[in-house]
Amino acid sequence: MSSVNPPSSTGPSVDATQCAVGAPARSGFDQLTSGVQAFRFDAFRQAQQTRTHRLSFCNDVVFKALFSRHPHLLSDLINAVRYPAAAITVRHILNPHILPADLEGKHIVLDILAEDAHGQRLGIEMQLQPFRHWPQRNVYGVARSLAGQLKAGQNYRDLKPAIGISLLAHDLFTEHPAKANWHFTLRDSQYPQIQLGQMLQVHIIELRKAEGLRELPTPLLAWIACLLHNLDEAAMTAITHPPVQEALTHLQTLYSDEELRLAAERREQALVDAEDMLDQARYEGEQKGLQKGQQQGILQGQAQLLARQLEHRFGPLPSRYQTLLSQASIDQLQNWSLSLLDAQSIESVFV
Repeated sequence: MSSVNPPSSTGPSVDATQCAVGAPARSGFDQLTSGVQAFRFDAFRQAQQTRTHRLSFCNDVVFKALFSRHPHLLSDLINAVRYPAAAITVRHILNPHILPADLEGKHIVLDILAEDAHGQRLGIEMQLQPFRHWPQRNVYGVARSLAGQLKAGQNYRDLKPAIGISLLAHDLFTEHPAKANWHFTLRDSQYPQIQLGQMLQVHIIELRKAEGLRELPTPLLAWIACLLHNLDEAAMTAITHPPVQEALTHLQTLYSDEELRLAAERREQALVDAEDMLDQARYEGEQKGLQKGQQQGILQGQAQLLARQLEHRFGPLPSRYQTLLSQASIDQLQNWSLSLLDAQSIESVFV
């Protein structure tokens, strides 16, 4: 797949800090916590401290609940991401429900599966954290959506495009800081203007990078600001895009849904707990590494000391004994050191 740069226009800037990186440092883990981990901890902390009657849009439970209940807003977001492609209208949400199991585990993706008026399948996700094989999982999901369309007796002509849209809270392509809106299709590597149809499409928006660049269509910038900073009322007053204004109103209404609010809080807590467990595992791994390094240093020191003693007693050390010393365990080195006390020849040390 290769990427195509869509035309862009400059939208208004919004200065806001909701969900920004900058969680309080925690003793012992400062060097272990990544930018995305800080993003999650800071989002949870601000969500707990804020008194506004609105749920955080960067919570993927809230993201799915709002767009599942208001498909016309999902249509507007999709069209903003896919601009300048022809606008679509979402007709059906294929997985509107949030199951209890969906709330646990940081690698669970609460995506939205939708179908438009022409039968195209769309998968939309708000991805809060990176994981190692995300690109493979993303492509697999879109391909599976395409392959799963045909039923027994149907023809290939019945296939409709499968479109994946991923809104990432982290930077995926860090080596390209000047681009945040990506569109991938099946294209020829030598002649990228030639593509193998539109059956597989992948759209990726790196949210924080896109917000910094601000060289995107105004509707898309409005959605990005809302997704990242909807709890910052000052920032939200600068948004004039009507669908986003409507989404903000619905977020206030969703706050009164106690079941959803508790589910969102549970999801936030699960993500924080997952990150904390990961930090603990990394910390323990670091401590084990330090301990192993110390043991290795002691082992090397004893081997070097014994080598000098042998050279002092018997002269230059043959290479075969140098090899034995470099590969020896701590017990072997101690036994050879004792043997050296009474040895009449270097060979008798290593008997």
